[in-house]
Amino acid sequence: MNRSIFPLFIGILFAFCACSGRVSEDRGVYMETEEAAAGYHEGLEVVLQPTSSFPDAMIEMYRPLGNEVFPEGKVEFEFNIKNYPFGSKRPFMLAINGTDGEEISYAVFSKNLGKGTYRAVAYLTDEQGLLLKEFGNYVDRDFRVGDSRAFPAADEPYLLLNRPRDGERIPVGEGLVVDFLVVWGDLKADGLEAKLSVGDFEYRTQDQQVIRLTNLAKGEHVVRLDLLRKDGKELSNPFSSVSRRVLVE
Repeated sequence: MNRSIFPLFIGILFAFCACSGRVSEDRGVYMETEEAAAGYHEGLEVVLQPTSSFPDAMIEMYRPLGNEVFPEGKVEFEFNIKNYPFGSKRPFMLAINGTDGEEISYAVFSKNLGKGTYRAVAYLTDEQGLLLKEFGNYVDRDFRVGDSRAFPAADEPYLLLNRPRDGERIPVGEGLVVDFLVVWGDLKADGLEAKLSVGDFEYRTQDQQVIRLTNLAKGEHVVRLDLLRKDGKELSNPFSSVSRRVLVE
């Protein structure tokens, strides 16, 4: 081999090897080390899917009011939905205290709730059931039932996780869909990042596109999403982390 070419070849080879075991957000491919590959198929791959845009769609929450206090029992909810085909075939979703979203096809309804502090997030989805993420496509409200204290750090940014649902069953080959939203914050402008963890696998991003993770092995997996500050400081609110169990079969 030509002596002038040999050092260049060695340098390229060294740089390639040094990149193994890292996540590349540009290509969306996770090159696994032997340790990280335990329990997974080789070649875990992240595919990013742009979110649908429906900027004119809006959901408004009339009840509960902000920090409203209710006696234990029935809590009234009232919404107004604009520029969206709302109905039984296209309900909105309601997530309370970080649980899976519930399909709601009525603008006015009630729920029986016990003593506690609650955060309700109502949001609209596209035809595939994925989050619409424009301002006005979602609304949140904190309220209390009985003698309960307000949430700590209630004004901090927090996570809303639409997919996966807890206990979701995923056929082999279809891939794990992770669909999330940062409420009351902007990942880039506020110096935040979202960290997706499945076993030893980690993927960090400052984008809210839908994430599809392929090549997960059969079996049960815990999917965890954390909202972190780039400067290393932790968020204090209870909704900055969320986890779901899924089954690949």
